[in-house]
Amino acid sequence: CPTSRGRWRQWLLAGLGGLALVSLLIGGAGEELLAWSLALFLGGGGAFLPADPLLPSSSAFLLPNVDACQPRAPFLLVLVASAPGHTAQRYPVRTLFALGAPGSGEEQAQLEEEARRHGDLVQGRFADTYANLTLKTMMLLGWAAVHCPGAAFVAKVDDDVFLNLPALARHLGALSSPHRLYLGRIHWRVWPNRDPSSRHHVPASAYAAGPFPPYCSGTAYVLSADAALWVLGAAPHVAPVPLEDVYVALCTRWAGLAPTHTARMAGSTHYPLDPCCYGEVLFSVHEVGPQAMGAAWALLEGEGGACTLMQRALGVLRCNILALLEAL
Repeated sequence: CPTSRGRWRQWLLAGLGGLALVSLLIGGAGEELLAWSLALFLGGGGAFLPADPLLPSSSAFLLPNVDACQPRAPFLLVLVASAPGHTAQRYPVRTLFALGAPGSGEEQAQLEEEARRHGDLVQGRFADTYANLTLKTMMLLGWAAVHCPGAAFVAKVDDDVFLNLPALARHLGALSSPHRLYLGRIHWRVWPNRDPSSRHHVPASAYAAGPFPPYCSGTAYVLSADAALWVLGAAPHVAPVPLEDVYVALCTRWAGLAPTHTARMAGSTHYPLDPCCYGEVLFSVHEVGPQAMGAAWALLEGEGGACTLMQRALGVLRCNILALLEAL
């Protein structure tokens, strides 16, 4: 009857509307719409020229690896913040791993041998501690500016993050412009941790304002070459904070650059091994250990089977549901 058909139509529309809302909230599209508007509201005071960045001197490095980008600079330079003891997590992809100084001469000798074998380490002349992570990040951005200026993009990645290099490179290559990009999983309205016992502690003397500005998760984010220079140029004007991802955001804000959100960066979320999520949908996945890293690369190479049309259509929404189910 007409009344029944009307009810079914209402229920169908309600169901489709609910699915669309879930897709916006879980799939990340709502966050991306919000992030798109950031550039309209985030102003910056940067008046410096990109030609005046804060660059490291040659004496700032124990292992400078000055020829790593020779003879030809890559389109995407991946710089992984690693630690001296994380040898197994330096997975076999053409990347550079940024380190500080270890606690012993024996560890330093091991790192120098690793550098001779693989040629993929950049080591700064500072203690490799969590408190120095901001210093490490600025070191690797400075290294990229000095020794790999031809790279169009720089990705900063933690060493427990799987990075889908083909998917990310395709995305970056399809952008209308390779400039002014600060791309990642945006954290919104995060307040400073005032607990002195926490390693995330930020004293009021370092940051006295309210919540941090929107910033890309430090697990993995991408800067265009010019944006990396602006971060380095803003550094002398921005008070340091111990959280490197927040500090990069403060520098980009000072320079007038807004972050760009993508739900395809996992942020701090871990996803179960899935051929669609790892092979096609996501750019980065957090908390992937050395053994799982090999399995993740196998999925990327198609060993886990092909995605169905429905799995491909659901995309990030499906991957986020899998992550929620695993966490239960």
